[in-house]
Amino acid sequence: MQKIKSEKGVTLVVLMITVIILLLISVPIIVNTTDVQELQRYSYFKSDIDKLREAIETAYMDSSDIMTIGPRYVGDESFLDGMQGNQEIRNPNDNAYYYVISLKNLNSYTDSQISLRYGSGNKQETYDNNEYNGSDVYIINANSKTIYYTPGIEYKGTKYYRLPEKFTKQEAAIVVSYDANGGEDAPIMRTYENSGTTIIIGDAPKRNGYNFLGYLDEYNNIIYQPGDEYTVTETVTFIAQWEEDNSTQNNETD
Repeated sequence: MQKIKSEKGVTLVVLMITVIILLLISVPIIVNTTDVQELQRYSYFKSDIDKLREAIETAYMDSSDIMTIGPRYVGDESFLDGMQGNQEIRNPNDNAYYYVISLKNLNSYTDSQISLRYGSGNKQETYDNNEYNGSDVYIINANSKTIYYTPGIEYKGTKYYRLPEKFTKQEAAIVVSYDANGGEDAPIMRTYENSGTTIIIGDAPKRNGYNFLGYLDEYNNIIYQPGDEYTVTETVTFIAQWEEDNSTQNNETD
């Protein structure tokens, strides 16, 4: 009888030790599962950006092309002024123009159809007023071509909005843009790295019932015509100038 009791006591002790060991093992298993999930999400994020970069480098060669990649991003940009780890989020070479990377547009330039894990906004077929202000989207800067994921991805205690490269600060690009001033089909914005570059003033926009007089350089108060040469020294907007077409009104009266 004494021997049976002893064996039962030993069995109980072994059972308790086994339970304690299993409990101790289960804690790191839970932590490791969280780490694996974070790593998986970060890997998807990196894979998305790598695929987008490769396609964009082939399909969109310069800043003016990037403006056709998708709608203008008009959502929250405050995250760009923050930090990820010890790095600033915003590329110092960014200009003020950010665009949604439309998969529909991008796939029309590539042989293979790109798919993304994230970025519901990138997967939309249409956009209202050629703008997008949603919160789940990859955006790209027109000048630096840096790609950002607006909600960010948490990984090892840091929230990443872009891949963690180090950027060399460059001189801000000079932006030349056109304001149709009530018209439409004005030339697209272009950026130039060097002051002193000579450009050709773009084509005239269109406006029903008006005659186009030229583009006003608002800083120098000079009107330029399409085809004129212009030396770029600073960021400038050319504003279309119009006068009503009285001949159209007379014809309507007659």
